Amino acid sequence: MLSPKQQEKLRSLLKGELLFEEPLAKYTSLKIGGPAQILFYPTDLEDLSKALQWCKTSDCPYFILGSGSNLLVRDGGIRAMVCKLSRALNQLTVQENEKSEDVFIEVEAGYSLAKLVELSRQKGWTGIESLFGIPGTLGGALVMNAGTREGEIGTRVEEVSVMNSDGEVRKIPAKRLHFEYRFLKLNRGEILIKAKLRLKKVDASEVAERIQFFQKRRFETQPLDQANVGSIFKNPPKKFAAQLIEELGLKGVRVGGARISEKHSNWIINEGGATAQDVLALIGLVKDKVKETAEIKLEVEVKVVGEEANSD
Repeated sequence: MLSPKQQEKLRSLLKGELLFEEPLAKYTSLKIGGPAQILFYPTDLEDLSKALQWCKTSDCPYFILGSGSNLLVRDGGIRAMVCKLSRALNQLTVQENEKSEDVFIEVEAGYSLAKLVELSRQKGWTGIESLFGIPGTLGGALVMNAGTREGEIGTRVEEVSVMNSDGEVRKIPAKRLHFEYRFLKLNRGEILIKAKLRLKKVDASEVAERIQFFQKRRFETQPLDQANVGSIFKNPPKKFAAQLIEELGLKGVRVGGARISEKHSNWIINEGGATAQDVLALIGLVKDKVKETAEIKLEVEVKVVGEEANSD
């Protein structure tokens, strides 16, 4: 914990809002999570750069928090500077040519993915319809290479801009990016701050129709009205995690306030008062049962961060 004197010194260095020992449960879609040692909203890139340089000289880790929609924060919280980019990096610019079907969109990391998909519906930009209903920011979507069976966001990227731990920015073209299933490989400590996407112009009604299809499917198959963290496990090769879990009769199984959804067995919901420990217990149960019965090692898709709660 930072002393009042250290807190004041940090406030004098940075322009953005600083919160100390801030509970993260209200910043995650699962409504779970212990406190952040420091929660910081930078006002611009310069402010973020100064924060990262302070972290380096102070030997303080840093962590980027998007909308917390694919994140499980352990009950002990995160002993680091947790940076939220939604206030500083939330702009979008469009580059298009009447003679070309291509439209290039530069989107900052804190921009809402849902807002981007809605804009594509209004403008008639095809290429990201299948991302409808995936919550989060563009930065989070890219780092996780968000997508469905119908496509992943990584296929639409022309280049990204990243900031390193020294606060320096560089651009990386698509040919040098390594997107994998629910993963983008970046150098250690690099933060994604902006991306250029390539979409195509079509009749807006086509885009609207495709989005409506994905919207209907999501509402029918996913418990969107309950606190959740989306898919818990990655799909193993030629299998679906949800099907494996359902075949074992684990739908509805509960630990504390956490339950495997009756609607989608690869989702865990917080029915109220759940802890990260409850969710991790369910994850461990599913992994053990699937390994024992199907001889398949499930890999967790949700990002688990932070420390266990102090047992004292």
